Amino acid sequence: MMAATAENGGHARPLSVIVPTHNVRSWISETIRSILAQDVVDMEVIVVDDHSDDGTPELIERVAAADSRVTVVRATNRGGGSARNEGVARATGRYIVFADGDDIVPEGAYRALVESLEASGSQIAVGDYLKFSPTATWRPTASMRAFDTPVRGATLSDIPTLIFSRPCWNKAFDRAFWVENDIRFPDVPRSNDIVPMVTAYVKADRIDVIEDVVYLYRDRPGGTSMTSRASSAASFLSYVTQERQCADLVASVGDDGLRARYASLIHDRDGFFHVRKFLASWTQPQDDDAEAVRLLADLLAIAGPAATWIDIRKRVTLRLFAAGNILAARATAQTVDGGTWSSADGLIRLRSLEALLRHPASDLLVIAQGDRASDGDADAAEERLLRGVAEALENVRIVDAPTEEAWVRLAQAAEERFSERIRALVPEFAAGDVVAAAARQRGFAATVTPLFGRDPIRVHARASSPDAIPVLWSAGSVVRPLRWSWSEKDGGWTCEADFSRSRLPRAVLLQPAFLFADGVVVSGYADSDVPEYHPFDNLLYEQSGAWVRLERRAHWVFRAPRRLVIRTVSAARALTRRVIPARP
Repeated sequence: MMAATAENGGHARPLSVIVPTHNVRSWISETIRSILAQDVVDMEVIVVDDHSDDGTPELIERVAAADSRVTVVRATNRGGGSARNEGVARATGRYIVFADGDDIVPEGAYRALVESLEASGSQIAVGDYLKFSPTATWRPTASMRAFDTPVRGATLSDIPTLIFSRPCWNKAFDRAFWVENDIRFPDVPRSNDIVPMVTAYVKADRIDVIEDVVYLYRDRPGGTSMTSRASSAASFLSYVTQERQCADLVASVGDDGLRARYASLIHDRDGFFHVRKFLASWTQPQDDDAEAVRLLADLLAIAGPAATWIDIRKRVTLRLFAAGNILAARATAQTVDGGTWSSADGLIRLRSLEALLRHPASDLLVIAQGDRASDGDADAAEERLLRGVAEALENVRIVDAPTEEAWVRLAQAAEERFSERIRALVPEFAAGDVVAAAARQRGFAATVTPLFGRDPIRVHARASSPDAIPVLWSAGSVVRPLRWSWSEKDGGWTCEADFSRSRLPRAVLLQPAFLFADGVVVSGYADSDVPEYHPFDNLLYEQSGAWVRLERRAHWVFRAPRRLVIRTVSAARALTRRVIPARP
């Protein structure tokens, strides 16, 4: 396919694949198989294990013993950034690529990237990618124009929407270019690849974009992946600190079109996403609030103003946050795209919504746009904001709610706009007498902790009295337990209830709740983490505030034969490639 090049008087491999790993034993074998199946002559695979304790390095060492292309390195320092840097330092290839230990590289991906670089002489080749979960597959690049048409030898200013794509694993780099520009990954809790990727984009004078899908990113449900842990203050501060460096890099290019695209990345995409994650877990003032506000305000000043086509609620959220009004920002953020409340604190929810309702739309427009909008714009913005508030009310749950007057006011506003949907989603609205249901829930003081076992599912409940049955509420329907029992303990009551998996509906939101003898249902709360994802489990859990999303798929016994066939075909193809010489 290509001729190997000499470097420092020796032989340089065409491609070095760097794979940082940490506790990915369940997936690493599939990842390595997909990499070793790539039809690239003289490839090395450097696996740098970041202190795994689940047997990941031992498993890869067995693979390395059977395939000389694989090298396993125990990382010196902790952190995914250091692991990637150590892999680069050990690489001997003319080109380098990165892969994570739980993803998949499609057949022909690395050949397509390397051939593009060989033909164009560019420093970076970027490919398309897909994300997949156990139940869905999607293409994040669909909204990025840079991926609409293949290009060779372009600059970042030529394809500015490439700034939206900042993962490291769908790209191949000229190693000499990488080393000469001293590009390194930082060891930070979140977003450790955005600065090195933007640095590479800005420094490169020739970039290729190819049409091939070169990477399959596994979106792991549950609470163990990096993405699922993105809501903490430390993660947000890590992100915004890294993003601030990216803003400086973009500004250094001096291109207005690129800067406008980057501003939309902050206001409409990554920036808003991380702000909303932070606000979703915010329930009271914290020590890090002032630093978070300062960093975001600084970032917005460098990034530039938001385009008027960006959702007014997103713009308002960021501006309120940057102005230090976290409570109002929190409420506004929860009205965008069905945002949910992750806190079980009913008081903060209602205060947030009331704070948002008290904001005149014209004032919010001033915050978002920096000047006074016309009356028509204000009317349109008010309608969108109020619609978002009504939708946010669907997610309100009552725990020690404030005055009945406040609750009645919010309930009436919701009933006027979206009564049918809200009655389906919120048990207290379905009760008819909202105030009475709220009072009953407060008196009952109910919380629920799902403890999902294998079969049946077990729910552990706590309450001040045993006057109700633990149930699962789903869009107006009640799922009753197979069996339950209350016992008095520590001045309160606890209950264990078992639910049959086969009786649970598929792909719906399930909320822990309590059913009284007269048919009234009141909300409970899921106050513990969902189980870790396991590839062989036929139930997938995702927690979002009081809701637990359940998706049931075919049992692993029925999925196993299909997986076996796929692996057999892949192994046969790999064997064929070894027997038949690669084309010149």
